[in-house]
Amino acid sequence: MILFRKAIFAFFFLSLFISGGILPFYAEAAEPDSSSLEQLDLEGLLDVEVISPTSRKQSLENIAGSYTILTEEDIKASGAMSVPEALRVVPGVLVTRMDTNKWAIGIRGFNGMFNSKQLILIDNRPITSPFYSEVIWSNNDLPIELVKRIEVIRGPWTSLWGSESLNGVIKIITKSAEEMKGTQSVTVVGTDGVNQMIRQGGEILGDGDFMVYAKGGYEAGKSYKVKGESHKGSRDLVKGAAGFRSDWQNAFTDQLTVQGDISASSITEKSPPGTPFSADRDKKEYGGYAQFTWDRATGIDSGMQFRTSYTRSATTFDDLDGISNTVDAEFLYSAEQFGIHLMTFGAGGRYFWDSFDQGKHVKVHNDKFSRMDVSAFAQDKMTLIEESLFLTLGLKLDYSGKGKLSPQATARLLYTAEEDEYWLAASRATKTPSNWAREGRYEVRFRDKRYEVDATGGLDSEELTSLEAGYRRIFSDNLKFDLSLYFNSYDKLLTLSYDEDTRIATPTSSLCGLTYGTEASIDWKALPRLTLRPSVSLSNQDFTGSSINSPGFSPPLNSPIYDLRLQALIDLADNWDLDLFGSYLNSMDNTELTTGFRLDTRLAWRPVPNLSLELIGSSLLSPVTEGNFTTEPSGSLRVIWNF
Repeated sequence: MILFRKAIFAFFFLSLFISGGILPFYAEAAEPDSSSLEQLDLEGLLDVEVISPTSRKQSLENIAGSYTILTEEDIKASGAMSVPEALRVVPGVLVTRMDTNKWAIGIRGFNGMFNSKQLILIDNRPITSPFYSEVIWSNNDLPIELVKRIEVIRGPWTSLWGSESLNGVIKIITKSAEEMKGTQSVTVVGTDGVNQMIRQGGEILGDGDFMVYAKGGYEAGKSYKVKGESHKGSRDLVKGAAGFRSDWQNAFTDQLTVQGDISASSITEKSPPGTPFSADRDKKEYGGYAQFTWDRATGIDSGMQFRTSYTRSATTFDDLDGISNTVDAEFLYSAEQFGIHLMTFGAGGRYFWDSFDQGKHVKVHNDKFSRMDVSAFAQDKMTLIEESLFLTLGLKLDYSGKGKLSPQATARLLYTAEEDEYWLAASRATKTPSNWAREGRYEVRFRDKRYEVDATGGLDSEELTSLEAGYRRIFSDNLKFDLSLYFNSYDKLLTLSYDEDTRIATPTSSLCGLTYGTEASIDWKALPRLTLRPSVSLSNQDFTGSSINSPGFSPPLNSPIYDLRLQALIDLADNWDLDLFGSYLNSMDNTELTTGFRLDTRLAWRPVPNLSLELIGSSLLSPVTEGNFTTEPSGSLRVIWNF
């Protein structure tokens, strides 16, 4: 462990040396395009319109942080059938399939089914459960074909999005109704099952557009190998969803959006060893939401937005059945002041209430629960040197129920010099423990012994102090480089304390430690028909008071992690594409995540402009270990028809 720490710090300094010295020298030798970075916006660089962390259109040099953007074409090239699968290609993001309908997603070394360390949004609506502080993906089965882009912002952005964004934010942005005019049919048939989605869009009332969709599917279920023995996971997953979206725009200053969906699923759940909160039973779940958004542009760099939504879902953990309801609203305003200040303000609130039918194995202290959360933030982006040096200061205040007021602060410095960008960030963040941590009563297995969890309350807020640095360079239109470094100090994280005499596991705020690492990625159009996107993520976690075998609350992996990924996008011919994604993940001394080699492929043929046939393969070289499971290779045919 000591040798690895030394290696990490040595790599930090070597990376800074390379990025600050060798790479600029190489760039001069390569004679890049003469246009400077500050004159290029992200839409021109990536052919995508970006929504920045302040929910406004921004150029590349305005974001002093670590981020990855998946465009519609990137998502299609990945061969992903769902949002979690699309996130596999993002550096620093760990994606683990826990069962047929369960996913664990983490950023920078935290993973687990109840991972509460990052915020996930769909069209700015939080889908992270207020009670459990995790995403129930079976109730958020968004068709991947409706997604316009996915923005993954790594590192703490609590000064804008609050305590739930402790380790980062994943923003899923869907297409507007105008972009979904016409009819589209998407059919998937494969070794895992079948799925069908149909979408219809058109104009309404002259200035408006609408879209409706419906989808359904069946998956037979995954097979797993646990310690060399074969097990059948949850099987016979039947799912369906329907949704709509309407947009109205008035003279390019006001836009009104009304959208919503409802989904339902049923499954025969099995409980292989290592899968938390699964039972041998049939279960049904449903979820749905409705949202209204009003955007008004008041100037080039100014505007306001009001958004409100209602979400309802029915979920099951083992034999605990729960109904969750959430109403939220927020208002944002931004405007330029005196030519050097770009001020952004916001305020919001969320009220949620839950009711439960107690189980025999999993219970909560109260059958009914409710809470009101409120927050407000202010941010100032100051131009210290015109088009070169920018300082961003931000502060957000969160208040959750009877808890104390939690300040979230950040300072970010950005320097641009022609094709180069350098940025530094320091953040202080806190997170109030979830109600599940305070209310849940269930059993866990630790070191081959069973313990009953007794949540007694009295938990402190989790704390994070983060230092980050980064470097970006655009060598030419065909070559881009991105490097991020981070050092995080955590205190008072939630964990479980085990009493061997009473066999009681008590949640405590006693876990503390460090995480540090680096993420580097290259986007290189090596040949006119070949694009390569290699990335490497190196990280280490050093925590006291934790065990790699403890279930905990989104526990740290507490081990060195080497994560190598490579995408190869090949334009075989005018109507043929071959996309390859390979990865290697080695967690050294921890098995609670995907490890080993993985190879996914996508071969696409467009016989006519409105028809696409895709052969998609997953884990082709060999079975891939995911946590305690080994997922076998699979293949699918996807047919996309626009008419």
